[in-house]
Order: sequence, then C-alpha cells, then structure tokens
Amino acid sequence: MFILADVSRSMESHAALFLRIARAFALEAQARVFVFHTRLAEVTPLMQRDSATVQEKINAVSAGFGAGTRIASSLQDFARVHARAQLRRGARVWVMSDGFDTDAPEQLADALQALRARGARITWFHPTRRVPAAFAVQNAREHIHRFVPLASLADLAAARLFLH
Repeated sequence: MFILADVSRSMESHAALFLRIARAFALEAQARVFVFHTRLAEVTPLMQRDSATVQEKINAVSAGFGAGTRIASSLQDFARVHARAQLRRGARVWVMSDGFDTDAPEQLADALQALRARGARITWFHPTRRVPAAFAVQNAREHIHRFVPLASLADLAAARLFLH
C-alpha cells in the first residue's frame, strides 16, 4: 500500500489529519508514505518512529512545502522512481488531496492511467463532501477506482470498509 498526501497550501487545514491517518497505516499495515506539493518526498521512516517529535520531523522534511501543487508530476515521480518495482496488480495507491493541480490537466490523467496500467487500484481521499471539482481531477475520473470524503473522524469511521 502506498499513501501520497498533499501538503500544499490549499491542504493546510487538512494535511494534519491525512498525515495522522497515513502514520497509522505506516505503523500497522507497512504502508509506504509520501508527501508532496511541488515535489515528492518519502516520509515512511519518520512515520514508523514512535516519537513525540515525529510531527516536527515531518514538518522539517516538508520544509518549503505549502506552495503550489504538482500532483501529476509527483505521481509520475512516484511511479518512475519510488515504487517502480512494487507497483503491480492489486497494489493500492491512496491519494489524499483536494485535487488542485498546477500541472497541465491532461498530465494527471496520464499519470493515473500509467499507475492503473501497472495494476494499481487508486483511491482518492478528499477533504470535501463532493468529489473535487478541479478540472484535472474531473478529466482523470475514469482512472480513479473510488473517491472517498475524508474531512473528519466521522468520515474516517464511514470509510472503514474501504480501508481494509
């Protein structure tokens, strides 16, 4: 399982919840966790530490984050560099983002299509009640297996069937 959490400025009020959920899956399900904004960084080793300062360390790794968001470029980097050998049929890829992408709209569809072609099942967790309205996400909908709202602990409880 792979979790890619958007830590851009538009996700500022939601990233903490997403990172806490990602940390739980890193600890209990050996998920690999990445954060992104204009670039992608793996934070799995930080997530697996049982330390009171883990959030500070994640903040340090993501220093400079909070600018624009390059979702498509980050997904392409993820597939090409970080998960190339592990992406295969049945691999679960969770994207946690509001969908606002500064890359060209068709790039997101291409990046998601490439992940699907390798057998990945993509679930998009978003901090809104409705599927993100961003054009890039709407243009790429056919490559996303499931959209799941995740803005609160109540949403997390409701999503438990999708999280197994």
